[in-house]
Parts: sequence; C-alpha cells; structure tokens
Amino acid sequence: MKRILSLLLALTLALSLSVTALAAQPGQDQSSAQLLYNLNLFRGVGTNPDGSVDFALDRAPTRAEAATMLVRLLGKEEEALSKTWSTSFTDVPAWAQPYVGYAYTKGLTNGTDATHFGSSSQVTTAQYLTFLLRALGYQDGVDFTWSTPWLLTDKLGITEGDYTASTSFLRGDAAVVSANALYAQMKGSDQTLLQYLLDSGAIQNSSVVVWDYDAVSFQGDFASFLFYPVKGSSATFTSFKIDKVTVNGLSCQTLQVTTPEGVSKYLASIGYSAGGFGYIEITYDEAAAMAAATKTYTDANGSTYPLLGFTFTYTGTQADGTTVSGTFTDYYYMDGDEE
Repeated sequence: MKRILSLLLALTLALSLSVTALAAQPGQDQSSAQLLYNLNLFRGVGTNPDGSVDFALDRAPTRAEAATMLVRLLGKEEEALSKTWSTSFTDVPAWAQPYVGYAYTKGLTNGTDATHFGSSSQVTTAQYLTFLLRALGYQDGVDFTWSTPWLLTDKLGITEGDYTASTSFLRGDAAVVSANALYAQMKGSDQTLLQYLLDSGAIQNSSVVVWDYDAVSFQGDFASFLFYPVKGSSATFTSFKIDKVTVNGLSCQTLQVTTPEGVSKYLASIGYSAGGFGYIEITYDEAAAMAAATKTYTDANGSTYPLLGFTFTYTGTQADGTTVSGTFTDYYYMDGDEE
C-alpha cells in the first residue's frame, strides 16, 4: 500500500477549512488570508464594522506592499525592523524601507532601475510569483524565467494554471498563492516552507494547529491512522473525532480514540510507541472499495492501479475551546507491499 495524494501539513482554523495548493476558488482568498493571519504571517489594513479583520483583498497591492507581505510571510518582520538596510532606491516611503531593504539585501527582489524600486507601482503577477520562488531558493535565469514564473509555480502546486501575464493581481491573490506556497518544497530539500518556518521558530504563539497524519497499518480489510501535531506546532487538539469516514464512498466500521491521553494509552497497549491527538481503526470491504474506485494511478513502469480514497470528516477542539471541522480525502494504491 502506498500513499499517492495527501494533505501533508494540514492547517486548521476556526472555520470549516483545509487549505490545499489548488487554483483559487470563490472565498479562498478570505480563507487564505485568515489562515496566514492566524499564523502571524499576514496583516490586515484595519477592522470591518463587525470587528473582523479587513484584509482589503479586492485591492491591487503596490510593490512596496508586496515586499512587506513577503517579509512577513517568511517570518522576518522583526529582523527587518531591527536593522538599518542600505539601498540605492530613492522612492521607498519610510514605513516600507525596512521591508524593501531586507528583501533587496537578501536577493528576494530587485528595483525597476538602479535608483527606483517602483514602490507605488502595482505589483504584477510575474513579480510576486518571482518573489515567492526566490524565497523558496529558486533562481530566475536558472530554475525559471522571471517573466513566466507560473510555469514553475504550477509544477510546485503554488498555482495551477490560473495565473498568466494578463491576470489581474490583487491582495486576495497574494494571500492565496502565499498560503499555497507554505506547502511547496524548498529548492534542493524535502522540507516545505511551512516546515522551515516551524523549525526556525518563525511561527510562534499561533492559535492554528499544524498537523499531519500517518497510516499505521494496512492489512486486507483493515487500516488505521494516527493524527498528530507536527514538530514545531505550538498548538494541538484536546479532542479530535472522525465524524465520518468512507472508502471510495462506501461506509465502514470504526474504532477510534479521540484525546491525546487516550491515544498514548491505547497505542502503548498494542505495542506502538507514538503519540498524537487522534487514532482510528477502520474495517471495510476492500474488494468492494476497489471495484468502486473512480480514480487510478499509473506508475513509472506503466502499471495501473485503482485508488482507494479514504474520506475523513472531522471535528477537533483546541485548548481554548475553539472547535474546528473539515473534510479531506487521501488516496492509496495496493502495490503488493501491505503491512
């Protein structure tokens, strides 16, 4: 059994939300902005009448604002503000100088010419995607062409064919592609940007639970999964329940443990040394699920396998009492190596 498609690092909010690296959908800009805001990686421009954060998502950002967004996304705002940066640009307003100075010094952005950054000009799609790719360690002229960076961001899952030179680029777009970039791998590494931010301590005091899950066992008509906070996450769930699970749309029987204390105790009783906030065992009709498969996977050798899609609907409660919920599907195929 091998995993094909996964949520990887799941980011959950006090919304029914699981952000994945897909093309922008209606409402995804707000969800992405809220996600980044809760991770302390994005700011609003004020407060709405109802008290919520005003992200001004329908406004085009300037190049100075884009540089600021990028520095905050990388968790480098404190460092940027703590130093004096030297550039030759004469058109950068005082508030933006730390951000533009940091981004320029670190090779994340250039000016429009030797003495101008183009601070008040609207940032283009190509420019912002280039900023993101440089932040991930990719080099324009080597790994991608700065005028068509979407060719690489499409491959990395940051975009999905939805951005071109003619695309209008708004603050909402910046939020979407920035959130998607959290799942992208740094150049020459298996580490995602999100994991880098966690390991470096850039994400601190966040109310968002950053979590992942693993398949513990696959044996014929049986599968089990462990849900746990990833290393570096400052938050976890005090309870986590799978409300419903299906395999290729078919119902199944489950046994689950829904608290961190219960998970540790149960896993120890079956000789499995691990911890987490949720654990589930699933008994299903594998043959029927295989027959109901609507997706297939073809490997490098040309062999095609029907995919087993495990769809989970969950509800989790954080330490502060916040309840979150969501649904996701993970796909696996049988390769003869069941364990």
